[in-house]
Amino acid sequence: MLVIPGFRGYKKRELIREDDKLVREKVASMLDDARRELERIMPLALPLMGADVEQMDRLRKKLMMVSSKIRHAEHGYAGYFDRIKVEERELMKLYEYDYKLIKQAKQILRGVKELRKCLGDKGRMLSEVLSLTLMIGELDDLIIRRDRMFKVEG
Repeated sequence: MLVIPGFRGYKKRELIREDDKLVREKVASMLDDARRELERIMPLALPLMGADVEQMDRLRKKLMMVSSKIRHAEHGYAGYFDRIKVEERELMKLYEYDYKLIKQAKQILRGVKELRKCLGDKGRMLSEVLSLTLMIGELDDLIIRRDRMFKVEG
């Protein structure tokens, strides 16, 4: 099958696109899980939080926004991966970003699940919600930096 010159390169680009899609879907799925868990916790927190439950709703909306952003982004960075050669150094940078994305999404999901332990302590709940909101912002920044890495100036 490798009789066609360059076929290996085409296959490699296609695999990179598939990997990119899988990473994005995994991260978005973890954020969706975190949002669903938060939606289950919010009614339980309402008596404790009162009007401050809005902080939890902001977190829920950020989870939805970032999940949608990563899920619906252009997969594979066509302009970038259509180049003839993908440098090993660039691939390593991509994998580093992917690792950070997945690690951050896991921490967010874990943090949301831990909110149940805060149901009796409004101060702790607010602190944890603020911390998670900042983590979502960091994840969004990471996505932006990762996407910029692959912008091709035309």
